[in-house]
Amino acid sequence: MSFLNRFRKQQAPEPEFIAPPEPAPVSRAKGFVAPPPREAPPASSDPRVQRLRARIRALEDAIETVERSADPDSPFQQRIGVLGDALETIEQEIIAATELDSRALPRLPATPVTDILVSLDPVPNISFEIGGHRFVYAEEIDWAERGTQIVRGDLIGEDIDTRTLIPHDLPAELRDELEAHLDRSLFAFATELRDQTVETQPLPVEVTLADLAVPSTTCGDWELWGGISLRCLEHAARLRDLNVERTRLLEERGAEIEERQRQVEELPIQQRRLNQAISDLRSIETAG
Repeated sequence: MSFLNRFRKQQAPEPEFIAPPEPAPVSRAKGFVAPPPREAPPASSDPRVQRLRARIRALEDAIETVERSADPDSPFQQRIGVLGDALETIEQEIIAATELDSRALPRLPATPVTDILVSLDPVPNISFEIGGHRFVYAEEIDWAERGTQIVRGDLIGEDIDTRTLIPHDLPAELRDELEAHLDRSLFAFATELRDQTVETQPLPVEVTLADLAVPSTTCGDWELWGGISLRCLEHAARLRDLNVERTRLLEERGAEIEERQRQVEELPIQQRRLNQAISDLRSIETAG
């Protein structure tokens, strides 16, 4: 090496490329033990050989999956177990939600609803009196996009205070619940007064405060004006949602079982396809 070459930047040797190891088969199934890797056949440039080898690998994997499906630790059995646990949970929730805890709620005094006034011009305005307290509801105009058609909106209460209607001797733990109930029930009553007037139907008569909060013996709350129990509606919706989920899980589990049964029935066909693919590959390799 000359004197000048000692000070020149020497090229670093390129690192030797090391191929990364092939990833081992991984499954999310509990207790899954990966099968030993198959011995890789020598590479071939013949596209027919490549296609047949890929087909053989796919058929072998499919057959092995079906044959292992009876194993408690197989992916199929794990999925069936998860669906079974979910179904058991849903069944327990349905049983727990079937019956509602009944409560003995007090009735309100039969204070008459008096001085009912309903006006539709220019906008609906409804007012009435209960026990010396005036309740007023009015509607805002919402003009439709086409023409001058008027779309009815919700009534809006003007300074509604239902606390004035609650007896002083009512237990404290029920006051907030009854206050919210009366707010909804008065709104329902005012809405019916408006709708009956718009449709030229007779208005309800001899209505009392007790009619706005009738204790529900079935669901343990007070019924709104019109006989609607919100707790009954929520309970029915809850049961409906649980039964919909139960049906979905049953159908999913049934589909899994049917698919496995279909695969089991097709095992002889898959085995014949595998044998034919192996035979075709041997023929090509022998001819080559």
